[in-house]
Amino acid sequence: MVVLASFQPPTEGIRHQEPNTIARVKSRDLGKGTLYIAESQLTWVGESGQGFSLKYPTISLHAVSRDLNSFPSECLYLMTDADLESNDTIEEQNGENEEPEDSKILEIRFIPENTETLDSMFKAMMDCQALYPDPDDSSSEDEEGCFDDAEEDSGAEYDVAAAERHRSQSDASHENSHIS
Repeated sequence: MVVLASFQPPTEGIRHQEPNTIARVKSRDLGKGTLYIAESQLTWVGESGQGFSLKYPTISLHAVSRDLNSFPSECLYLMTDADLESNDTIEEQNGENEEPEDSKILEIRFIPENTETLDSMFKAMMDCQALYPDPDDSSSEDEEGCFDDAEEDSGAEYDVAAAERHRSQSDASHENSHIS
């Protein structure tokens, strides 16, 4: 069961607002409402005024799904570890608390009436999520630039056989210089 609460839509930092959007959590259709993609959080408010909100760090994946074999409608697909099935407050769900050991991934689909807006919904989510980089991300400043010497031509191919021949020739000439 998904627990919905009374929500006021965000008023600041809204990057995209999509009315007439169905929210589907797991296999439960929550009805039509408005999806707000704001800089601070993602909020869906149903026509009844009930809804839910997700902080970006709880969203592990978002994508546009157009595969009608896997789901009957094109949608914005999300995977989150937020708990929408408890009576905890949103602050508790999205706070800095330790991750529960039995955390579950929850699938959410937002199905807009106008599917032509899916790409702009995705872009707005991408921009907002970029404001909250993953603190556990393994890349570090020390690693930046470690591939600066890589081939700049992205279309260039690496000839393994030629490289092996060159290495063999270099090794042979190196050995011959030590034999004399």
